[in-house]
Amino acid sequence: MNFWDGWVVTAKAVTYAATLGSAGGVFFLAYNHALLAAPDRLRIRRLIQILTIVGVLASGARIVLTAASMSGDAAGLGDSGLIRMIWNAGEGRATSARVLGLLFAACAIHLDRRPGILTLAAAGAAAASFAWVGHVHALAAALPVLLVSMHLLSVAFWLGAFGPLLLIARQDDPRRVAGPAARFGTAAVVVVGVLVIAGLSLGWILMGNPLQWPSSKYGRLLAVKLGLVAGLLGLAAFNKLRLTPRLLAGDARAVRSLRSSIRAEMGLAACILWVTACLTTLTGPPALE
Repeated sequence: MNFWDGWVVTAKAVTYAATLGSAGGVFFLAYNHALLAAPDRLRIRRLIQILTIVGVLASGARIVLTAASMSGDAAGLGDSGLIRMIWNAGEGRATSARVLGLLFAACAIHLDRRPGILTLAAAGAAAASFAWVGHVHALAAALPVLLVSMHLLSVAFWLGAFGPLLLIARQDDPRRVAGPAARFGTAAVVVVGVLVIAGLSLGWILMGNPLQWPSSKYGRLLAVKLGLVAGLLGLAAFNKLRLTPRLLAGDARAVRSLRSSIRAEMGLAACILWVTACLTTLTGPPALE
């Protein structure tokens, strides 16, 4: 990884985090709207709008940084020929869908009402836009693109709930956070199941026999990602099986434990997204070799 590759990976990881966080925040508002106090809904809308701005800026930055990485020096940042080539290679279509989806959803939730079908569709399109470029898209097959889209939507639903839950848990009131946490935990059982099945299916398509993984850089990075995901699943299970019942019982100490657990989950999620950015930037799967 050279200097510019590092910046591309960082910009891509930030784009993942901001886009999936914003889309997931919209999903969270939709299925928890009636359970949220008005101040909490306002804070979540503001968080979504901040993440939208970060996602739009990071999406643009990754294109010019990719041009610099391709040229090997800072001159690539303003190389219109390279930028146009990257844009026309598919990044332009994916970035346009992402930016438009994020902006539409962020504007649509400005009013204090439950997000509608169009808003959810816009957020979903933004989250799934990453399936339109990269290794899976290069396979030129419908099934991998469908699987990665399902995977991305599931990731947005899961990771996008961390910020809203942490905002609600800032108040040491178990009644305030118990309802949204319980509803998220119930829905997450199905969503995480889809995420895991889609992710493992994609890994099999891209890598083939798992016994061959140690022999490739892509396989080793993928193994690291799976280990981090396993840790995240463990924390999620702890939240659902131990903390949520305590919240429903009115245990104020469970709110503080939930805050600590969510921060740990966010740290693991950041590592997962950074490794994913490395996977999609620095190496390729055997299926494309």
